Amino acid sequence: MDELTKVAEYLTPERPPSEGTTAAARRRLLDETAAAAPGDARRPAPSRRRALSSRRRAVLACGAAAIVLVTAGGGYQAWRTRPLYHPEPLPGYGGPAAVLLLSAADAKERNMTDGRFWYVHTTIGETRPVNATSQPGVSYRVEAANGAYSVAAKTENGLGDGSSEGWNGLEDEWRFTPVGSADRAAWERDGKPGASALGGEPPAEVQRGPVQREGAMLDFGVEEARKLPADASRLRAWLLNYATKFDHKRLREPDLYLFTNASAILVDRPVSDRVRIATYRLLASLKSVRMVTATDARGHTGQAVAMRQTTAAYGTIEWQLFIDRSTGRLTASQGVIVKPGRENAALGAGARQFFEVVEKAEWTSAPIERLRPEWINRMHRERPPR
Repeated sequence: MDELTKVAEYLTPERPPSEGTTAAARRRLLDETAAAAPGDARRPAPSRRRALSSRRRAVLACGAAAIVLVTAGGGYQAWRTRPLYHPEPLPGYGGPAAVLLLSAADAKERNMTDGRFWYVHTTIGETRPVNATSQPGVSYRVEAANGAYSVAAKTENGLGDGSSEGWNGLEDEWRFTPVGSADRAAWERDGKPGASALGGEPPAEVQRGPVQREGAMLDFGVEEARKLPADASRLRAWLLNYATKFDHKRLREPDLYLFTNASAILVDRPVSDRVRIATYRLLASLKSVRMVTATDARGHTGQAVAMRQTTAAYGTIEWQLFIDRSTGRLTASQGVIVKPGRENAALGAGARQFFEVVEKAEWTSAPIERLRPEWINRMHRERPPR
């Protein structure tokens, strides 16, 4: 397939140039070509005239193709950047989940903070089966966890040579914890091995949503984070347009995308607290969100808002966000298996397949050296000057 056809396939029906436009372009080219060789006295010999005529036809064909290609290219660019989603009134709020989320929004409004840096410390992990170290053929489930840290400044070079940095805990922070009583008994019979003996590392990144996801990751930088709209309706449109920036196709499950990416706004990004308030109000408008009582990876039982997703590979997973309605803080998130699929059958129903506990997520004006561990500070000190 040639490039022109590939481009044309992306266009909506009204994008190709009309017959009138193409005809006019051809007439202009003919006029300009004729003007280039005026007068019979300069007319070339027949053989040369035939050669020039062939060249002119080639020029005309290339020129017409170029006009169509330029028109198509401009149409494709306009189509690709045209927003699919626009701000519109959000559905009415109702139900226990909406009440919890709106309470969190009100609490955050009463407790807004600011500072030079946005500092985050979380514990991230997943449940996985491991082989016993001393009993061939025996396996049990553990929750593999590690610390994750990040700090972001408000400006592009707020950290001296960048705007953000992140790191994971070293091996002394790794935790491999048996899941249930049967897993604990098997682990004890295995001699209570630690992370290094079990031969694995905890995950380096948190998994907060569908493994088979649709929509782009919210990987925007500090400058875009600081410009996010603080209105729930406009924020919804902005996030969904960001999600569709690559394939430019409307999402099949926009509510699930917004729900599972909420932690990126509430925890990760250095957005203003007013944007976090708008995020809670946006979550409250999602029709499939509901309230549950659950236990997070720290062992704390409390209220959470939840949304379910079903796929053939991972069965039904309930994605949960634990929110402190008195402070407006997201305290934990996790994906709990309701019904296993083929990829997580070994974990069983009720397992916390993915999880995150938010130890700290706050604005601070503390010196950056106090926010980093010493080994990170040492790396900065030993880095050659640019």
